[in-house]
Amino acid sequence: MTAQVLQRVSIRWLPDPAYEDTDTIALNVGGYFVDLRVVKADDSIQWSRAGERIVLKDDPLTCRWTRIIDSLRSYQVDEASFVKLPNGDNLEFGKYKNNEGLLCDYEEVWRDVTHIENPEAPSWITQSIDGSMFLGRVGDIFLGIHQYSGGFSARKERFNGNKWETLFVGGDMHTIPTATEVTDWNVSSKDFILGQYVNIAGTQYVVKGLN
Repeated sequence: MTAQVLQRVSIRWLPDPAYEDTDTIALNVGGYFVDLRVVKADDSIQWSRAGERIVLKDDPLTCRWTRIIDSLRSYQVDEASFVKLPNGDNLEFGKYKNNEGLLCDYEEVWRDVTHIENPEAPSWITQSIDGSMFLGRVGDIFLGIHQYSGGFSARKERFNGNKWETLFVGGDMHTIPTATEVTDWNVSSKDFILGQYVNIAGTQYVVKGLN
């Protein structure tokens, strides 16, 4: 599967109108994903998760997501389908629990912004060997999320052509390596092999997704 950077445009709990109250981005690399949803009003983590993204069928595209780590400590497997909208965006539709905890039909609109990022940069997702942390990069976007006892941390950065700039840090900022630390360690991500063990900033990871 092609690596992707996806930006959410809106969410809708039927029959209510669509809205977007977060800055939500997701990375898909191979059969793994990392996503981060930050509330616009107060820069808090609304939801963040990482795990496997399994394609169940191609027409319509239907996927199943597992949660290996989840900021809400919810490990329910969920499934949804996608259709292409006339403007090129993707409409995701399925059933999930709404803000009141009731199972409800929902729609999310996602925009593929991968082409905006650096196509020459490597794309990968790694998982720490203790299972608690995921790091991912697609193009010029870097995401790191970490679930630990009593808390959850997330980091989002973008490479601006000269250096990495921090777009978001939530939770304990010291638990996740920076993009600079990741790209400066002694094994270049351009030399990654799927399933390889690598040491990043003193922690061992497994390469889970690679493109």
